[in-house]
Amino acid sequence: MQTVRLIREVGAIHCGHRGPYRGQAALQKALRERKLPWLKIGGRLRPGELPWLWSWEDKPLTIKAVVEGTPFVTGPNQLFENSRRPCRAFGERRICQAASCRLIFTESQWYARLIRQQLGPKNRAPIVVWPYPIDPLPGGPLPAECDLMIYAKGGFEDSTVEALTAAFPGARLVRYGRYRRGRMIELARRSRACAYLSDDDRGPLALAEIMLAGCPAAGVPRGAPWIADGRTGFRVSDLGAGQLIEAIARCHSLDRAEVRHEALARFDAEKTVDTILAGLQLAAEARR
Repeated sequence: MQTVRLIREVGAIHCGHRGPYRGQAALQKALRERKLPWLKIGGRLRPGELPWLWSWEDKPLTIKAVVEGTPFVTGPNQLFENSRRPCRAFGERRICQAASCRLIFTESQWYARLIRQQLGPKNRAPIVVWPYPIDPLPGGPLPAECDLMIYAKGGFEDSTVEALTAAFPGARLVRYGRYRRGRMIELARRSRACAYLSDDDRGPLALAEIMLAGCPAAGVPRGAPWIADGRTGFRVSDLGAGQLIEAIARCHSLDRAEVRHEALARFDAEKTVDTILAGLQLAAEARR
């Protein structure tokens, strides 16, 4: 079987690392534990190997493979720089049209649909969906002290935050990029619900951590794709305060221990690795 090399090894993680790096660190740790002779992580690509390029930083290597007609695996962080203007950033259209693309990874179904819409007729690569594993896992729910945590990332009006804090006195606001992971998780463990204010997120690690802490969430599918309606929270069609307030009240009726149980099943590292390896084996064995 053809050797697959995962390009760009991730080592020690620090607080300044973005979510994809934390996700890759957890994933690469889980992949190493399988000790597969045909899967290499990091190091220099050797002739005859199938490269798996996951990072936006390695997009030039992906484009080089496209130009040379060399088989490659891409994702989940190379498409798209802007999901509302796909194939506008460097190299995206060429990747989507590449006949030598063997496999595409992404984190959520809505993003898989978006990628599929952009693929050219020569790119027949399967799209495989999986969420990054979370490591270390957050602890489970603690006695609730807060009716609502508000996770504010993007796509919402300030008036929504004002209305939510008025409807749920004592609500705690967490702003994207301005919090420490440990403190955010501690708040989630002690909150009865989360308003996840994002309208564009294909694989939100913060949402995974919030639900793993036992906190049900309310949000839109495009920004909070992990929400399983009625099990780990409730979906809304927009980020206006009216729908969110109703969904948050419904979240309060959910068993927080069950929310964590559902999240543990969804973000199980072994299941993610099984899905990835099955896709890579098919890609490595493919001949075009």
